Amino acid sequence: MVLNVLVMGEIGSGKSSVVNLLVGRNVAEISSGTGVCTLKTTRHEATVESMKVHIWEVKGFNEPDSNTGKNLGKDTATLGMELGPILNADADAKVDVILLCMLGPKVKMTTTRIFESVSNVLGRHIPIVSVVTGLELEKENIKNWWDRNQKPLTRMGLQGTEHACITGLQGTKYAAISKKSRESLVSILEDQYSRGGNTISLESVLKEHIRQNGGYKKRTLMKQFKLDEGVAQRLLQRD
Repeated sequence: MVLNVLVMGEIGSGKSSVVNLLVGRNVAEISSGTGVCTLKTTRHEATVESMKVHIWEVKGFNEPDSNTGKNLGKDTATLGMELGPILNADADAKVDVILLCMLGPKVKMTTTRIFESVSNVLGRHIPIVSVVTGLELEKENIKNWWDRNQKPLTRMGLQGTEHACITGLQGTKYAAISKKSRESLVSILEDQYSRGGNTISLESVLKEHIRQNGGYKKRTLMKQFKLDEGVAQRLLQRD
C-alpha cells in the first residue's frame, strides 16, 4: 500500500519544511526569506518509517503564477488548487490525508478562508489535518500551543479540527523540538495508514463537488484546479 499525502497551504506556511521533516532529508527547496519555493505541484516519493508514501507538495495559495510571475490576490474564491499534475500522473490517484500548513505566529482570517475552501472541495471524503508551523521559538511545550490559543482559533472556526503543532527547522539547535515535531507528523500518517487507505479517487471527489455546486464550465475548471483540457472534460462527464 502507498499512502498519498497532500501538503497544502499559503505562501510561506512551511510546506517544504514539512515535506523535508517527513522524508528525513532535504528534498524540497526551502525559502530563506520571502521568496517563493513551491512554484508547481511536485511529488516526493519516500519511505517514512515502514510506510511507502507519496507526498504531493501542492503549489501554495496566493503564490505567483509560474508563467506570468503575477500574484493571484488574496481572495481565496479565485485562488486555484494546482491538482492537475496529480490527475495527469494517475487518473485513479487517491488522497489519504491533507496536511494543511499554517504559520502559527501569523495565523489570520486568510488562513480560515483557505481552510474553508479546501474543506469545501475535498473535505467531504479526505481528512484534513491543520499543521501549525513556525513554533520553534515557543517557550512552552509546542504541543500545547493549540490549547493556549483556543479563543482566536474558535473565532476563526479552526478549533476542534485535528492538528499538529510543529517546527520545520532542523539542525543541532532545534534537534529535540524537531524530533518531537516529526513524531507528531509520523503519528498522523501511521493512523491513516492503519485505516487501509482511501477508496475514493481524487477525480471522483472533484466530480462530486462539481455535481453538488453546479455551474462549472470547462475553462473554469482548468483555471481553478490547473487542469489540462482533457482532464477538465472528464470531470464534466456524467458517470
